[in-house]
Amino acid sequence: MKKNILRQLIAGFIIAFGVSLVMFLLLRIGFFRSLELKFLDYRFKVRGPLDVSNSNIIVVAIDDQTFKACKDRYPFPREYYAHLVKNLIEVGARLIVFDIQFTEPDYKNPNGDSLLAEQIKRAGNVILCGKIVRQFSRGGVYSFADTPIPILMETGSEWGVVGEIQDPDGFTRRYLIFDLVNNSFIYSIGMKVIFKENGLSPNPDFYLDDEGFFVFFDSTKADSLRVLAHRGSRGFEQTVLINYYGPAGTFPTYSLSSILDDSEFDLKEEEDTDYMELFKKNSIYPYELRIALLSDSVKQVEAFAALAEGDTSIVEDIIQSENPFKDKIVLVGVSIEELHDNKYTPFYEYGGVRRLMPGVETHAHAIQTILDGNYIKTLPLTLDFLLILIFCLITVMLVLLIRPVFGGLFTLANIALGVYLSIFLFKNNNTWLYITPVIAGVFVSYVTDVLYQFIAEQREKKKIRSMFQTYMSPRILRYLEEHPEAFSLKGEKREATMFFSDIAGFTTISETLPAEELAIVLNKYLSPMTEILMSYDGYVDKYEGDAIMCDFGVPVEDPDHAWKACWAALDQQEKLKELREEIRKDHGVNIYVRMGINSGIVSAGNMGSNQRFQYTVMGDAVNQASRFEGANKVYGTWIMIGETTYNSAKDKIEARVLDKLVVKGKTKPITVYELLSKKGKLDGNMEEVRDYFTKGLMAYWNRDWDNAIKWFQKAIRVRGDDPPSRVFIERCKFYKKNPPPPDWKGDFVMTTK
Repeated sequence: MKKNILRQLIAGFIIAFGVSLVMFLLLRIGFFRSLELKFLDYRFKVRGPLDVSNSNIIVVAIDDQTFKACKDRYPFPREYYAHLVKNLIEVGARLIVFDIQFTEPDYKNPNGDSLLAEQIKRAGNVILCGKIVRQFSRGGVYSFADTPIPILMETGSEWGVVGEIQDPDGFTRRYLIFDLVNNSFIYSIGMKVIFKENGLSPNPDFYLDDEGFFVFFDSTKADSLRVLAHRGSRGFEQTVLINYYGPAGTFPTYSLSSILDDSEFDLKEEEDTDYMELFKKNSIYPYELRIALLSDSVKQVEAFAALAEGDTSIVEDIIQSENPFKDKIVLVGVSIEELHDNKYTPFYEYGGVRRLMPGVETHAHAIQTILDGNYIKTLPLTLDFLLILIFCLITVMLVLLIRPVFGGLFTLANIALGVYLSIFLFKNNNTWLYITPVIAGVFVSYVTDVLYQFIAEQREKKKIRSMFQTYMSPRILRYLEEHPEAFSLKGEKREATMFFSDIAGFTTISETLPAEELAIVLNKYLSPMTEILMSYDGYVDKYEGDAIMCDFGVPVEDPDHAWKACWAALDQQEKLKELREEIRKDHGVNIYVRMGINSGIVSAGNMGSNQRFQYTVMGDAVNQASRFEGANKVYGTWIMIGETTYNSAKDKIEARVLDKLVVKGKTKPITVYELLSKKGKLDGNMEEVRDYFTKGLMAYWNRDWDNAIKWFQKAIRVRGDDPPSRVFIERCKFYKKNPPPPDWKGDFVMTTK
């Protein structure tokens, strides 16, 4: 690996690791908490509501309809709630949970508490609620449980804690598992429901396992219950992160007035419909009326048919199939905003509508979360750090590999990837990925690495300019200054394409013209040729009189080096047509140029002494390119390319196979080609000439001399003249008289350079 790249990689890793460590520590102390909670809310909204059609939870709310329909003003007398319990039991409710505190006697009706206690005891499936009171004084904090009034506690009913846990922004996202008062654990009403649903005692033992689960168990039973605790910045809390199933109104909600509404309870006249009589098994209403009130017309027909046959049990079953309270967990609370028990939740502003959620419904979402085991999980701390580190490393690598502006765009894409990943994991795996420290880490890594790269590149630019400004073209020099990692000052193996050109008959031209005029001709020739080479990212290695050596793919790597060299040669030949006329007119000489191109592995780097050196290339591929330039004389061609170049550039060029050539100093033949044009730009009849010539060459390699001559002659007739065809006709005539040895494979050995 290049030394400077390795140095930058190490620096990048140090930057990423340092930034990641800082972001992780900030995460642990809760620095990102507020913003991360908002990102969590956003994920809820992107995920959308979940299906609760199979839930057994319903809500009974003291709502606007209740205030409108009931004759008494709030707070309602206790007989209201006694009647509520009585009706819910009669329609088959499985469990009744009050999110209404009965911690003070009923001041409206002295007998109200007794009536409620009687119904609670009769029902045997009621959970009451209380609260924990904390009084602050100079001596410390005094805590005590504010329980339901004694007459209600004497019923044997369980009670649990209610009380909102708000995050700093005022939103409710967590739910209390238990509270600790005077060394005693008091469970929330939601946990009381969970224990009852799982067959545990009302106050089971528990412990916190290594995975963050509270494990509840009875010493007398084998059953246990695992509840995932929320992990805050200081460790696991005695709370559950509520996986909200949707906005307010997600769970079926009924007005308290509807539950009270039967033949025994009088609402205001226009509101009194005796709704609950529809579902009571001992309803005073005749079956005909109850059947008529069914919402399903098919069930109505079935029920009337059963009634006609006198089978009231079937009628009752049909009616109970529409009973919304049967076998349900009923949560009773308030929803009207004037009573100030509505909460901000992640779905507060959903679908363009702002809706607070009644506190009683937050219990429903928490209970359903635990019943379903639908917990929102967080990553282990080590994975939190590793995730931040991975994204920071990606960022510094992007800045290292591409320019800062584009690196910034890819960094934004990196952030978008992190956000998408966090949403995907939340939607599909209920995993809360802390994305805020990741985003912050990516941003800080980008800024820090850009600053580091800027300082390092300024240092490299000074070094490069001092080494190369005397002999490198400004364009390549600017690139290397901006991308110092693109080359090595030491020799290295590189794949490149070498270009050699030489003016045909230059010796004669130089003898014809005075030195001053010859210099003018060379400048007229070399200047546009050099511009063309540079326009295709060629590095002009050296000039030797009229000869040009140019390298493609060094010192800057370029996967397109082969076809760029070919196109540069073709453009030069086109430019020579203009120059030729100008030079002939001004100086009386004709300029024709032979070119050789070859690709391969070379050794590239600074060659020379300590006092004077030059960036250049060396190797067999270089020598062969030089030989190809000279070999054009043999075939009467102007541009010869090697097989490696042809294979790399064939999608961009038109060429014809020329020969199997053994250049001077070598023993193995190389297939060489004549470069004809850019792809699709072949002259009109040259396609036909190439076809005839190729067939002739195949016959030649197969020792079919007569057929070969015939094909070569066809090529000449089409074009008027074809120098390579004439060369091979002469070879065929020679071999007819002097057959080559048996091991001859069609190769031609050059004896000169």
